[in-house]
Amino acid sequence: MHDKKIRKYIKERINLEISKDKSLTKEGIVDRVIDHIKDVLQKANDRRFNVAMDQLAKSGPEGKKAAQSFYDSVDLIDRAGENAQKLIDKYEL
Repeated sequence: MHDKKIRKYIKERINLEISKDKSLTKEGIVDRVIDHIKDVLQKANDRRFNVAMDQLAKSGPEGKKAAQSFYDSVDLIDRAGENAQKLIDKYEL
């Protein structure tokens, strides 16, 4: 986006947030707008990543194997994090 488009979009988001909650402070408005922009950018990044992984998987047997290995590693890390959280909760750390 160009600078003018970004400024226009931020002004529109600020007006929207103010119309939802008249008691907002300047900091609250800025936080909400920045959070919204962060979420939009994260979703776009996630979509690009998924498309790239799909393309890798479709590129051939090695690509498919590499993509599956990556997703398996992510699952392993997620499960390790969940198990760590269970231990933290169990021992009230």
